[in-house]
Amino acid sequence: MRPAKILFILFFFSAFMSACSNQPDKLSLVQEYANDESQFIDIRDMQVHYRDEGQGDVVILLHGTASSLHTWDQWSHHLKKHYRVIRLDLPGFGLTGPDPLDQYEVNNDVDFINNFMQKLALDKVHLVGSSLGGRISWEYSLQYPEQVKSLTLINSLGYPQESWPPAIQLAQWPLFDSLVANLSPRFMFDIGLKEIYFDAQLVDDKLIDRYYDLAHYPGNMDAFPKRVKAKLDTDSLEIKNISVPTLVLWGEEDRYFPVDRASDFNRDIKYSSLITYADVGHLPMEETPLTSVTDFMHFLTSTTFD
Repeated sequence: MRPAKILFILFFFSAFMSACSNQPDKLSLVQEYANDESQFIDIRDMQVHYRDEGQGDVVILLHGTASSLHTWDQWSHHLKKHYRVIRLDLPGFGLTGPDPLDQYEVNNDVDFINNFMQKLALDKVHLVGSSLGGRISWEYSLQYPEQVKSLTLINSLGYPQESWPPAIQLAQWPLFDSLVANLSPRFMFDIGLKEIYFDAQLVDDKLIDRYYDLAHYPGNMDAFPKRVKAKLDTDSLEIKNISVPTLVLWGEEDRYFPVDRASDFNRDIKYSSLITYADVGHLPMEETPLTSVTDFMHFLTSTTFD
């Protein structure tokens, strides 16, 4: 039996149990996943969760689909010793919660990031994005090149996708989208994370709990199908117009965002360099944090910026 069919069967088998289970409430999630560095700022009628640490040149870190600012924990630990590091939960994810107007196209995200930067009075930042965050980052660099000192893309969206992770695929289909929004048991997060990590041993209970809990922050599950129906892989011809110095980092074992895409970015962006990681999947900043953040810091210290 094909893995996709098994996944569908398991999904439906779990529906009743998931519907009967207790979901975490907003207050308990904030208590668990915010900390002393957490701040909240009003943007487009959302209380946006972010952390602002360190001093120096500003580095903004944008996470991917179904993730949160916690994906950057280990990078931030190292970077904040040398830079001002700002990371945030994008609309529909983490403790920020859903956009009240359901505005999830890339241009909406670019406007959101621009509003965020204006609120914090930020100018000329190093912009880093993973997956969806990479897609938002390179689009931002096209629309606001004067605001971006450098661009770093980590297993980024950008070129037409041949396939999507199963949860995203399901959420894009009619009928299934409603099921995904309302019935998402914990074991599905276990399965999904083990598909995007190369080393399944890294997927422990703490990691699964974090992804599961924050996905169930009020409104996030309902936002998820709307999020993944956004047009994310239709503007690849624009990538060649990126003009800022760019670093491309890529896990070679990413089954849904193949390493060939890294070469495509490196080919199409004039001022770019490429580093790939063997035995690493979709999340190099979580799977090989010290090596990847060291490569990033070397890029910043060895590159001349306007």
